[in-house]
Amino acid sequence: MKRYGQIFLGISLAALLAWVLPWLYNLITLKPYSTPFTLYSCTVHDFTSLDRSEGKGFQFIDTKGNIHGDEAQPTFYASVLASRGALPDTLEGRKVSLEEIERNAVFVTSEPKDLNRTLPPVYLLMESVPERLELKDPEDAMVSRRESIDIMEMATNTVRVEKTRLFNQALRAEGFVYPARFFAGKPSHRKEYDEGYLVTDAEDKVFHVKQINDTVHVRRFPQANGLGVHWMLITEFENRATLGYLAGADNHLYMLRPSGEVVKTEVAFNPRKEDLMVVGDLFYYTVKTATEKGERFWALRSNDFSLVDTLERPYPQEWSFPGLRFTSANDGWVKPRF
Repeated sequence: MKRYGQIFLGISLAALLAWVLPWLYNLITLKPYSTPFTLYSCTVHDFTSLDRSEGKGFQFIDTKGNIHGDEAQPTFYASVLASRGALPDTLEGRKVSLEEIERNAVFVTSEPKDLNRTLPPVYLLMESVPERLELKDPEDAMVSRRESIDIMEMATNTVRVEKTRLFNQALRAEGFVYPARFFAGKPSHRKEYDEGYLVTDAEDKVFHVKQINDTVHVRRFPQANGLGVHWMLITEFENRATLGYLAGADNHLYMLRPSGEVVKTEVAFNPRKEDLMVVGDLFYYTVKTATEKGERFWALRSNDFSLVDTLERPYPQEWSFPGLRFTSANDGWVKPRF
């Protein structure tokens, strides 16, 4: 028994040292590193990065080393430029206004930890066409089951039987195969309008589900068939240029238009391992993905999402002491990992 105790103590001590020593070494030796805010410019037609050097004021530097003021990003800083009377009235050969620029602003972020976690299969269901045109807190919720999706009245915690029957009838009529695999939605009244949820079924087909006048409506997107969609994000932008973003089995970013058209982009994106940021305007979308090794940027045209330019920015590679870790920035799980 004493020998087993010594073995257990030795293993515990080895595990503790494998965890603590690398952590202390990395804490002492690794230097913090931040990257500059970078966007594609509709005036410079190049990627420009915010220069944070002390004493140099507010300026952007393009990939060729040229220095520019905030006029290099007239759409992102439109309100600031307009307050100074410096907002151009013509960009990319077309007349623009502050209202149009603000209406077409796009900002999206996603992190692996948003996907790499287990949540209860309960999804709040809002009314997309409220009686007084103001979004309200949802009263019902969708609960994903093995053979159905139930509509629950949250106040009483009971199934709305008839509404559930009609909803599942509509799903089956569109070819839905249970159980549902993925739901993407933003059930909040702090937005301009509600588009409900994007949902994938057991065969990875993509559906649009939303509630209109207390009736749940279902729509299928045939163009998404065969993509192996494993990540979705519903957008609900004011300009309604897209309904959502998708990531397929090929780890590329797809744009889903309200018409049902699915547009493949040149953006390589693995949602389980990479951070995503999308900043868009009237003319271009800047898409950034980031891993522990560095950042990649794509500039896409706003009208058809075709590729304009790319940029790669590797992080400084410092030697990190290998060892045992229990947490990761990519998920919320506490478990041993080397």
